[in-house]
Amino acid sequence: MFRYGAVAAVVWVIGLVTAVPLAVYYLLFHAPREQYALLITFIIAWPFGYWSVVGPILLLLKLRFVYRGLQQATSADEFRRKLSSGETEEVIIDWIAHEYRIPKCLARRAYRYILRRIAPSGRPEPGAVEQPHLIPGCPSHSDCACE
Repeated sequence: MFRYGAVAAVVWVIGLVTAVPLAVYYLLFHAPREQYALLITFIIAWPFGYWSVVGPILLLLKLRFVYRGLQQATSADEFRRKLSSGETEEVIIDWIAHEYRIPKCLARRAYRYILRRIAPSGRPEPGAVEQPHLIPGCPSHSDCACE
């Protein structure tokens, strides 16, 4: 899931050590006057602006992975377990902090508050059907649930 961040970092480093020096060389020795603005913008934007474009895209990919995992949960207990896993916690805290523009420490507190609110209680899940209690030795059926 998080390999996209490593790939993005490798692309950034490769661009930093190849494309930026080539753009500087071309700007200094071969570029016509009409290309100065584009080359200068590229040289400045690659080291400093790359992550402002790629960061939100990576966050969306991570959120998509987490959302699909939560969708595949078949019970409330499985949903709670997936929601409290380490990778999911990191992604959701990052998303809360980014979306609401708050520090990560506050986003972490909000996330833990949500986890406490959905913690299992002694009551059954809404809509859950309780299993009938089997009566041993029922004369009509061997596994009867009549009372």
